Amino acid sequence: MIKVGDKLPAAKLWELAGEWEHTCSLGANDVDTMQATAGKRIVMFGVPAAFTKT
Repeated sequence: MIKVGDKLPAAKLWELAGEWEHTCSLGANDVDTMQATAGKRIVMFGVPAAFTKT
């Protein structure tokens, strides 16, 4: 589990370029956590299944 002050582990995340229905015909873009967070302080949060259509 990641705690306050820990470094984010190397991983790959995905981001959508816009709204799923309108601009994402090609799929999600890869984001490397090490490159995206280099030299930055970040806040990360997640909400499981918040944007699913179920």
